[in-house]
Amino acid sequence: MKTVFEDPVRELHGAFTKGGTINRRKTYRDSKGRIKGMSAPESYKIVNPRDWKKNPAKGKELEHQLHFKQACADTYHIMHPSTPEELATLQMWQSRFDAQLDKPEPDAPIDPKTGKRKQYFRLDAFIRTCLLREME
Repeated sequence: MKTVFEDPVRELHGAFTKGGTINRRKTYRDSKGRIKGMSAPESYKIVNPRDWKKNPAKGKELEHQLHFKQACADTYHIMHPSTPEELATLQMWQSRFDAQLDKPEPDAPIDPKTGKRKQYFRLDAFIRTCLLREME
């Protein structure tokens, strides 16, 4: 659903009532806090939430969830270096991230909305996605 705000409302975040329509707009910043991009405003309502106890993940879905969990843990470890080697790894990821802001990586997935290679506006999302692509 596309949301168009009119003056004087610029942005809405969250839901006004429990179980109501959720509104959000993501802001992407670089390492210096400058805004690099914004998503389109979104509005959605969760109509049929999944009951995970009755319908747990299995097969490929479970495998993907486990890979995503591992990619998240690895990303956290990379983003919080405690040794000079880990700091060098973070700096390597940072330079790779900065480079893809200007020109997407050749193996980045195609964005279905634009038909072009995807560019990431958050370092942690970039690292997580690259790690996840390596796992699958």
